[in-house]
Amino acid sequence: MSNKFLTDASIKKREELFTMFQNFFVITKGKFKKCSYLLVIRLLTKTFAKLTIYPLNKDRILKVIFIGFDIQNKMVEETIKELRNFKIIHTSGLTTLGNKSYYECYLDLSYNEEDYKDLKSTLDKIKNIFEDIKIVEIYI
Repeated sequence: MSNKFLTDASIKKREELFTMFQNFFVITKGKFKKCSYLLVIRLLTKTFAKLTIYPLNKDRILKVIFIGFDIQNKMVEETIKELRNFKIIHTSGLTTLGNKSYYECYLDLSYNEEDYKDLKSTLDKIKNIFEDIKIVEIYI
């Protein structure tokens, strides 16, 4: 991927994807049946493409991207544990591309929610162990 992120994502109205995937039973089962939106996460490689779809009842979430860190650093592990307090939807897992390490985390949170301040505070405390931390709001 040209932007060096592991995954790409978008939020779609349930009806949009239902039309596309109407033959897939998953859209009409469980939480998918009651949701208003779907988070579609795309992973593209040279040999395959993977879609992961999660039911949502809101049209905005946050993606936190950690770039350039030492996987052996205990603070990285602690940071990942700390993120569990923020309603994780999906993670990429720790991944190395070229000479850089990456970790992506999709959170059931948006910029305008009160918990965003807590997330920002948590990330500010540990930002020095990463080359970069990006927070991206994904919305419809």
